[in-house]
Amino acid sequence: MASNTVQENKAIVWEFWQKLNDSQANDLASVIRSYVDEDVSWHGPQPINDLNGVEALISGFWQPLLESFPDLRRTTDILIGGHEYWVGAIGYFTGTFAKDWLGIPATGSEIRIPFGEMSAVYDGKIRLTYIIPDVLDVIRQAGFQLVPPALGKEGTITTPMTKDGVLLTAHDDAEGAKTLALAKTMCRALDTAECEGFWNAGTMMWYGPSGIGALRTYQEFEDFHCVPFRTALPSYGTIYAGIHVAEIGEGNYTAWVGWPSIRHYHSAEYLGCPPSGNIAEWRLMDFYRREGDEIIENWVPVDMIHLFLTMGVDLFARLNSEINKRREK
Repeated sequence: MASNTVQENKAIVWEFWQKLNDSQANDLASVIRSYVDEDVSWHGPQPINDLNGVEALISGFWQPLLESFPDLRRTTDILIGGHEYWVGAIGYFTGTFAKDWLGIPATGSEIRIPFGEMSAVYDGKIRLTYIIPDVLDVIRQAGFQLVPPALGKEGTITTPMTKDGVLLTAHDDAEGAKTLALAKTMCRALDTAECEGFWNAGTMMWYGPSGIGALRTYQEFEDFHCVPFRTALPSYGTIYAGIHVAEIGEGNYTAWVGWPSIRHYHSAEYLGCPPSGNIAEWRLMDFYRREGDEIIENWVPVDMIHLFLTMGVDLFARLNSEINKRREK
């Protein structure tokens, strides 16, 4: 069974998230300080990027987020642990968009922000966090289409089909190791004829970020994600690939994070972005669910704002241009 340390660390992170849901603006900082190490290293999406120390985390991420979404609540659909220190999660924040956030105009209506998160707990406190809220999807929900419409479906519910992704109890280590090994072996077979055999091809779901969307069946995955990716970024795997900060597996679930996980030349048009010749970087996470010997679901949070920036396109500059155009009308 998974070690006691893994279970204790999951319990700490889970309790922290529940306390955040229950906290008010005036006690937010004290709750965060209770669970997060004072020297925490926090890595978030463009344009926030890296925050060092708990006070920087409070002032640089949590306080602005809560000011913009004062009734914010976190829903967690996947919670897994592994390798003693690490806890991974998939879910979404929901709240009324009451004040501009990151320069994105507030809508006054409810917004849902999908996210992936990986945190490491040492000596009872969170010391290292990687988190990818889908900032591009917030921009889309605010009414700004900065990239071509996704080939997949956007705004899709992230909950696992089986609704069993929150693992609050221990699971057999061998099962988690099997899930991790299956996902890693599949990744080595990408762009080969063997890849499809790792998936439940007829019913699989691939939950991509805004700009790509959710895809059902292996055929959609191949046509709407793999082919555009291969065409635009043919050097995948030849420069820098699969460098993961952490890899965990528990039960039928597994996850990893890379910062970046992939780097390759941007050689052709991708998601409306003309070829730049730049080395494109993918800060991403992968979460998988296995059924038997096949992968059935895959969640892929990507920092799309950062990806586009490395391809030579500043999406926030595009956003500001669109905002100014609307003001001029």
